[in-house]
Amino acid sequence: MATDLSRVIVTAGVTADGSQVYHRDYPEIRAEGETPQIAGSHLVNQLTRALDSALTTWRRETIELAIADVQAFVAQGS
Repeated sequence: MATDLSRVIVTAGVTADGSQVYHRDYPEIRAEGETPQIAGSHLVNQLTRALDSALTTWRRETIELAIADVQAFVAQGS
């Protein structure tokens, strides 16, 4: 499974010190944190919960790919 860090989008969070992170394919699922890596860790949790509602194999695979992208993003910042 090839990861693509360019699919992980980082923006300013609600507070001036925070960051918001989302995956390009799932802009409706966002997470916030003090740093982009912390927000990314929260996003992995949000996307993992979304697997519960994935009704097709294709949908499940696309969510798993998004999770892999965000996990690679978090690991890259560590």
